[in-house]
Amino acid sequence: MKYYLVSFLYASLLASCALHPKPVGGPMKPFTSDGCSCWPDWDYYECCYEHDKIYWAGGSPKERKEADLKLMNCVAEKGHKITAVLMYLGVRIGGHGWFPTPFRWGFGHPWPEGYFQDNQNKDEK
Repeated sequence: MKYYLVSFLYASLLASCALHPKPVGGPMKPFTSDGCSCWPDWDYYECCYEHDKIYWAGGSPKERKEADLKLMNCVAEKGHKITAVLMYLGVRIGGHGWFPTPFRWGFGHPWPEGYFQDNQNKDEK
């Protein structure tokens, strides 16, 4: 019974996201950055800041994965290879656009907007 309830709630969330109007005209909220969310802002702060700019704008799932890989590579280039992998896993799990968090994918848009198809709204970003 519990499995069916969770499945129903998840399907309802997916349906509401699919039916919700997509953003038009680019991000609506002003850009903000909290640096490396849930991590200390060591010598890789600029990696996190650039990652936040991409997350703020949102985009396709492919663009999100590219942004997360870019963050991991940037942090690893600063000499923090283990931290880079942990951060990558953290943003892949915790940064999903379906979570109503202030650091989610597409946080420049009202939740749950933030995922677009490839090249949709590119001119506005």
